[in-house]
Amino acid sequence: MARGGRKDHPIDREEGPVAEFVDDLRRLRGTLTLEELGRRMRYHPSTLSRRLTPKELPSREFVDSYVRACEHDPEPWLERWRELGRQPAGTQPDAPAVAPPPTVAPWWKRPRYLAPAAVMIAALLLAYSLFTPSEGGTGPTAALLAVPASGAPQVVKGYGFPVRIDRMAFRIFSPWWTQTTAGDVEFWSYKSCPQGTTVYWVAVRPSREAVQFACNAWQYHKWTDVAPGTYQLETWKLHDGQAIKGSGIVRSSVPIVVHPKETPSPTPSAT
Repeated sequence: MARGGRKDHPIDREEGPVAEFVDDLRRLRGTLTLEELGRRMRYHPSTLSRRLTPKELPSREFVDSYVRACEHDPEPWLERWRELGRQPAGTQPDAPAVAPPPTVAPWWKRPRYLAPAAVMIAALLLAYSLFTPSEGGTGPTAALLAVPASGAPQVVKGYGFPVRIDRMAFRIFSPWWTQTTAGDVEFWSYKSCPQGTTVYWVAVRPSREAVQFACNAWQYHKWTDVAPGTYQLETWKLHDGQAIKGSGIVRSSVPIVVHPKETPSPTPSAT
């Protein structure tokens, strides 16, 4: 599917490893436009376009935020970024005097590195999911636990909305909503999980803490005194290849306005 919005200038991957890396970053976003990514990363689209240049390796912070916004695991990309950063300057002469050496596969594609790399990535993914679960996160995911509930209430128009997940392999977001006064945000959730998956996490973004929910049962949590602003509910789990599904209800103690998917980035007041 072709992307809409601002268009990228083609990159010549033969320019070198940085150009190849930046081109791969562009391809990673799939059908996402620069405008959509800009809303997630809080960058202007023109700034994103300038950062994705084949002439200069983007910063580590940019790569981390960009890959997360594309809903992918950033660690393999950061490792590749570190490898590029170790290369000495001037390794791409304009006119080599001798024949170039045979093409060597990147280290992560060499057979002897595959098994150790898989183990390392799995360990990093586990640590990432448990201790730094998401952009804007503040502390371990197990800091708060949801409590059991007998079910979910009915949605009251203007004070909440339903959340349905048909299939979530790693992370998913609810619609944005805006509240003009401080209030409590409540969430009831029931997620069916396959064997081996027992928990998932939910947070009010961008400023409230993560809460651990148990699978295969109704669970409930309340975020108290959420400041006026624009928010989004984020749900995620371990990146283990398993998929979960289910439904839930978001309810606020104050009137809220639910926005379409294209809503701009949240702008909550300082808390």
